[in-house]
Amino acid sequence: MNRFVVFLRAVNVSGKNLIKMAELKNILGKHGFQNVQTYIQSGNILLNSDLDKEQVRQKVEDLIQTHFQLAVTAFAYDEAELQKAYDSNPFSADLPGNRVFITFLSEEPQQELRDSLEPQAYLPEEFQVKGRHSYFHLPNGAAQAKLSNAFFEKKLQVKATGRNVNTVRQLLNLLQQTN
Repeated sequence: MNRFVVFLRAVNVSGKNLIKMAELKNILGKHGFQNVQTYIQSGNILLNSDLDKEQVRQKVEDLIQTHFQLAVTAFAYDEAELQKAYDSNPFSADLPGNRVFITFLSEEPQQELRDSLEPQAYLPEEFQVKGRHSYFHLPNGAAQAKLSNAFFEKKLQVKATGRNVNTVRQLLNLLQQTN
């Protein structure tokens, strides 16, 4: 049995794609997932399954479509993958964890799209794209930021969901506690 973190894209944000996490937790448990936990209301799920991560991702999406009538993109990571994404953060650990973000991308973006981004155009905000992740630092917070998950989706032509490093760190802690 493998332990996974599943991120849901754009749920419970600004009154859209509303999913009660307690209800989702019950549905997932009734459909074969074990030790289901949710963390905060923004679509973070920890669960055990004998399925591989692609099957987990697809089954979660299908269950949400069936039970909530919502087409929500899910991203599934095992502990090693999530730890690698966290460890690959290019920004200093001294920066506030609520101002540094990891965006999980549905696929590795095309090189020409990555090359078309001009990091200096967004200063003082900073970002780097590495494989299937983008990392960005918002020194002035997210309220007026140019960089966001939507920015990376549009520019890189992929689906994306992001979490600040505080949330990712907490999910890694929860994974380690349940192993």
